[in-house]
Parts: sequence; structure tokens; C-alpha cells
Amino acid sequence: MKAFFDIDGPAMRFLTKIAYSAYLNILWFICCLPVFTVGASTTALFYVSLKVAKDEEGRLTKAFFHSFKENFRQSTIIWLILLVVGVVLGVDGYVFYHMRFDSILWTLGAAVFIVAIAAYAIILMYIFPLLARFNNTIRAMFKNALMIGMRFLVCTALMAFIYFIMAVVIIRFFTPAIIFGEGLCALLCSYLLSNILLLCEEQTEEGEIRENVSPEQEDSESKEQKWSVKDVHGAAKIGYIWEYYKLPIVIIGIFLYIVGYMIYGNLTHKDTVLCTALVNVSAGDAFTEELSTDFLDYLGSNAQKEKVELYDGLYLTEDESDEDYGYVYASNTKITASIASGLLDVVLMDQKAFDIFSKNGYLCNIEHLLIQEAPDLYDDLQSKLVTNTVIIEDNAIDARLDSSIAYTAVTDEYPMAVDISQSELILKEGFDGTLYLGIISNTPHTDTAVAYLRYLTDSSSGITN
Repeated sequence: MKAFFDIDGPAMRFLTKIAYSAYLNILWFICCLPVFTVGASTTALFYVSLKVAKDEEGRLTKAFFHSFKENFRQSTIIWLILLVVGVVLGVDGYVFYHMRFDSILWTLGAAVFIVAIAAYAIILMYIFPLLARFNNTIRAMFKNALMIGMRFLVCTALMAFIYFIMAVVIIRFFTPAIIFGEGLCALLCSYLLSNILLLCEEQTEEGEIRENVSPEQEDSESKEQKWSVKDVHGAAKIGYIWEYYKLPIVIIGIFLYIVGYMIYGNLTHKDTVLCTALVNVSAGDAFTEELSTDFLDYLGSNAQKEKVELYDGLYLTEDESDEDYGYVYASNTKITASIASGLLDVVLMDQKAFDIFSKNGYLCNIEHLLIQEAPDLYDDLQSKLVTNTVIIEDNAIDARLDSSIAYTAVTDEYPMAVDISQSELILKEGFDGTLYLGIISNTPHTDTAVAYLRYLTDSSSGITN
């Protein structure tokens, strides 16, 4: 036990390496501050960490900056490529998340995006350690990082787990652990990578030796290899197939998942009869049921084959001081995309959202629509029609760029919504303020949208005067 705590004992060596990781983390962080040097700094971090893992650390600072200088150009180019790709994937992920649609194209796109994210993460974890140990072209570095990460999936999963746990600890439990941060992650990953990189070195040397092997020798070795593969049986054969055909198996698995998901989606597919957006409106489970399933019963539709799509959690405002203003961009993106794609029919909204929808010209002239499609309903709701202003053309951009230019706009006014605040169904939910129902101008379900308005203001729950 005494030897365990000696100056050269396991405990002291462990604590020393933890201290090294903290020091290297500080060096890494300082050298990352210009941002474009993140690649060179990370390469240098792994260069020293791999040495520490093999007890060959020497002088840490000197080794760190030696690698930083030697690999600066190539690692910077690689980092900038990864940064651009990461930004693109981040934007794509944001769009995919906020444009969730029940369609095959969205499913395929999401599947491709997930594969791209996985490949990006693998490259990100492996490319800088490879750069710290090997000299190669940038293209080869990317290819090798992906192939090695795919071949050694257990190591890849463990590395991802290390980074994940460190992030959770820092963000959720103990923020001061950031002093170890990337340095400790790199050290732990270096222990996992040491044997893999050693194997890569041996294979590289073997490849160089094979350049001097005669064709007769190579043919003899090839025959021997073919015989040994054919001779494998049972569990060993399964292990061999997995070891050498891992990448095709994973790709085929992903393909089968996509095909299976598409088949399942087609078998369980429901036709969307109406798409409704709740903007600045919170709906409980009971109200959601009334807006969807109960409406299908009202239409006499089969709920097993048809559905009402509800887009909730949307928030719009023009007040930048609003505490929820951060949700506006995402909501506006989803609303705009839905309208442009013809995937939105009806919107239930408060006054703020009504003004924004009206101004942008999203809402149809509901008076004309009701006169044409449901004259009897128009007679009942005429007093509840609400007029608002649409901006047809303005010089807002010029006015913002030049304060000397006065803002001017060409506008129009017409009834754009129905005030349904006094409907018994709405009153039952206890909403504060006024609630409007508007129909999107390019709705593909005009008849159903009118039926929806009739349902919400039906005599059985009609408008109270």
C-alpha cells in the first residue's frame, strides 16, 4: 500500500497526468482564442496528450508549441473546412427541427442529415489526433479519419461518451470542471487511440515494405490469405465478416431503416384534411382534442385515416423587448415555410399575431370567401368580421438605411378574420383577450377551412351576443 502512494507510485503518476491535462487545457484554450487557430491548438494538444499516454511527455510547453508551429498551416485549413461544414449542418439542423412535416421527403432528408452529422462527428474526433501523428494530404486526412472511426466503432462511441459526459458535468453539475475540459478529454481519448494509431503505423510501414515484395511473393501471400478466410467457421466467421465489412453493413442497415420507416409511414399514413396554427395561443389537451379529433367527428371523417395537423408553440411579436422575443425567428421560419409550401390553412391568433399576419398579406379576404362559399355563415358572422391593414408595397429598407427618407407605404384594408372570442367553445377554455380566426390566402382546403369556422361558431356552441 505504501508503494502505491510513493512518488513514483500509480497514485502520484495518475495525479500528475491529471495536472498535465489541466495545464494542457489552459494552453489549448489560450491558443484557441483567435478562433482560426483552434485546429492547430487541438492538434498540438493531442500531440502532447498522446505522448503523455505513452509516458513520453518530456517538456510539455516545448512539445505543445513545436506541434502548434509544425502543423499550423494544414491544421488551420482543416479546421476552417470543418467550421464551414459545421455552420452549414447547424443551419440545416435548425431548419429541419422547426420544419417537421409528415412527408417522405422530410424523412429522407432527416435521415441523410443524421448520417452527415454522424460522419462529421467522427471526423472531428479523429482528424486532429491523426494529424498529430501522421503526415498526409488534407483529403487523405479526412478520408482516413472517417474510415478509422467507422472501423473502430467501440472506440468512437467511448470517445463520444467522454466528450458528452464532460459537457454534462460542466453545464449541469460543476462548472469549475472546465479547468480540465478539453485537456482531460484529449488525455482519456489518447489512451483509447494509442493502440489504434500504433496499428495504423504498423500497417503504413507494412505498405511501404510491400512495395519491395516480388509479384511471386505477393501472389503466395494472397493465396494464403484466401485460404485462411475460407477456413474460418462459426462465431469466428461472424467476427471476421463484421471486422472487414463493417462499413457496408452499417450503410445497408441505414438504408433498410429508411426503407422500413417509409413502408411503416405509408401503412400508417393519415391524410391531412386541415392544418391549423396556434400563434400566441396556448392550448391544453382538452382544447387540442376539440380542435382536432372532435372536428373530425363533426365532419363525419374517419380518425384512423384522416387527421387535423396542429402547429402549436408558435410566437410572434414585433416588440424586441419582449421576454419571449427569442422564439420569434423560429416561429416565423416555420410559418413562412408552411405558407409557401401550402401546408397551412387556418390560424388562431391574438391581436399581435393578427396584425403581423395581416401586414404580411397572409390572410384572405374572409368576407369575399364566406359570401362565395357559405352565404348563410356570412349572415351569422357579419358583425364579427374584423378589418385589418395589409402592406402592399413600402420603402422600409430604404428608410432604415437612410434616416432622411420618410417611411411610405401602399396599403389596403379588408376583413381578414373573425372574432371568435365569444364562442362557447372558446369561452369554456377561459382565454384572456380577443381570439381571431383567419384563413390563409393560399389554403388548399378552402371548403374544410370554412367548415372549421362553422364548427367553432356552430349554433351548438355558437357566438354569444
